[in-house]
Amino acid sequence: MSAAAYSRDSRAVELLLAHCAAFSAASEPHSRRPVFDRLRDILGADLTRMLIFGLTGAQRARRPL
Repeated sequence: MSAAAYSRDSRAVELLLAHCAAFSAASEPHSRRPVFDRLRDILGADLTRMLIFGLTGAQRARRPL
């Protein structure tokens, strides 16, 4: 993996963690709607879909065959 790709991935992880922290701070502790619905409310449908697809795609790429 090149240094540029690693840097880009690191930045993406940092942004994801920042969004998760903001999401956690903004949500009520007893509000337990499905996470997809809560993310969609905060990020919008398109970004949520891309995020979920990106996360699941990364797991598939790491999984040994």
